[in-house]
Amino acid sequence: MADKILNTGLDALLGDVTKVNQQTIKELDLHQIKPNRFQPRQSFDEDKINELSLSIAKHGVLSPILVRETGAGGYELIAGERRLRAAKKAGLKTLPCLIDSAEDQTSLELALIENLQREDLNPIEEARGYDRLKREFNLTQDNISEVTGKARSSIANSMRLLNLPQSIIDLLYSGDLEKGHAKILASMETKDAEDLAQKIVSLGMTVKDAAATKKPKTSNSPKTKIKNRDLLNIEEELSETLGHKSEIDEQSQSKGKISISYTSKDERETIISKLLQLKKN
Repeated sequence: MADKILNTGLDALLGDVTKVNQQTIKELDLHQIKPNRFQPRQSFDEDKINELSLSIAKHGVLSPILVRETGAGGYELIAGERRLRAAKKAGLKTLPCLIDSAEDQTSLELALIENLQREDLNPIEEARGYDRLKREFNLTQDNISEVTGKARSSIANSMRLLNLPQSIIDLLYSGDLEKGHAKILASMETKDAEDLAQKIVSLGMTVKDAAATKKPKTSNSPKTKIKNRDLLNIEEELSETLGHKSEIDEQSQSKGKISISYTSKDERETIISKLLQLKKN
């Protein structure tokens, strides 16, 4: 199933000449176009929307937005939400649209991929976008890497941001913290990470400053063991399968423990449900 999704996603991104005739350009009334349900971007720079609106009012829309038919004379946006918002702000009644006849699955996949490839998604929007590709299209991190052109390690690191405490996630989402800060905070105990996050914001600390003031492990803490690559690969695969950070503490060749992290009651219930489902299977 994942291979089928992967292929259609690449065709949609790179352009499949056999599908040209499936697309037509038409001037549509703005009220006919519904927002994209799978838009990973949740925050939009209003100043940039206003600038684009002024440009559209003066020069018009230079390139059509991408939509798909939904039946009953309606359309759903696939790509071009900022142009759509700016056109409405400029007072336009219609907009040139490239109408695609793609199936639902292909269309929704393309909507996510198109936005993920933009460089100005904030770290949490990007991580949630990858997470949706994984959950809703059953793509592995390798599949997502091939579809989006992003390195697998980059995707894995991005998705791990969703395991951070909610207070830190909120600061990343708002732009008060950078992705570099998050990498430092992810390696710390929850309370220490939250304290340092607040300090970073209040003092305007750079990533380098934050790394220099990171609280070291207490002397009472057990010495961190260096895990071999095989064990790290298993941890990564387990985390990917469950959708939550998982760690293996190997105390000896035949003894140890496996821990699964969650940051909310809902996440805990989801993990329990997945484990019970594995037992049934």
